[in-house]
Amino acid sequence: MRILCIGSNTAHDLGRPCTALTKAAADGTVAITLSEPDGVVETLRRSQYDLVVIQAPTPETRLLRHIRNSRLSTPICFIVSTTTPHQTADALVLGADECVLTSIEPVELLARLRAVVRRSGGHDSQTLHIGRLTVDVATRQACVDQKLVPLTPKEYDLVELLALRKNQFLNKEAVLDSLYTGEDEPHGKVIDVMVCKIRKKMRVFEISDPFLTLWRTGYRLNEEAFTPTAAIMNASQGTHASRESSIPIRSGINIITPQKKLIETL
Repeated sequence: MRILCIGSNTAHDLGRPCTALTKAAADGTVAITLSEPDGVVETLRRSQYDLVVIQAPTPETRLLRHIRNSRLSTPICFIVSTTTPHQTADALVLGADECVLTSIEPVELLARLRAVVRRSGGHDSQTLHIGRLTVDVATRQACVDQKLVPLTPKEYDLVELLALRKNQFLNKEAVLDSLYTGEDEPHGKVIDVMVCKIRKKMRVFEISDPFLTLWRTGYRLNEEAFTPTAAIMNASQGTHASRESSIPIRSGINIITPQKKLIETL
C-alpha cells in the first residue's frame, strides 16, 4: 500500500508521520512518501498512490477541497490531534474517507487505512471476489474455484495488489514500492519474472491470461480471464440467439520537497 503523507504548514514536525502511522508502516506492507501541501495535486497526477493521509492539528478542509476540486479520486484520510463531530462531518461531506485521532492504536489505524483502500477498489470485505478468483487478505491466500493457488509470499502480494487496484494499470515503480517496502528493491525485471511464474501457475486452473500488459506502463488484473465458464456460455448463447433473430447482413518512505530542494530517500 502506497501512502502519500502530507503535513500541515503549521505543524512543527512537518516531514515526519505521526507515531501511529510510523508503527503501522513498520508492522505492515506500507510505503510512505512524505510531502508538503504545495504541489500535492501534481504529485498525485504524476505518481500512483493508494491513499492520501493529511496530518494536521484539526481536519482543516482547504487542502481537501483543493484535491477534490482537481477531480482526483484518491482516497483521503485525516490524522488529527483534535476534532469535533461537526469538523469530522464537514470533512467527510467534502470528500474525506476517514478521520482519526493521532492517539489511535497502530493496529487499528492500519486496519482502517486498508479498509479505505479496499472500499475504494469496490471491495466490501477482506475477501476479494473477482469471478473465479478469491483473494483472502486475512489469510493471505488466493484461490481459483476455491482451490488454493500455490503462490510465494511476494507472488501473493502482487496478486492482492492487482486485485485491489483491478481497474488500474500499475507501473513497475508502484509495484516495486508496494512489494518491497523497507527492503532493497531489486531490478524491475523481477516483476516480469514474477508475472510469468504466476501465469504458469494459473494455467493449471485454465486461466490463460490473468494479467493484461500495457507496454512501458505496467500490469492490470484481467477480470475477464476469471469469468465463470457458465457465464461465458450463457453470453455466447445469447449472442447466437440474437444473431439468429436478426436480419442477415451481407458481405482488448520517499520525501517530496518543493522543486527547489533535492528529493531524499528515507
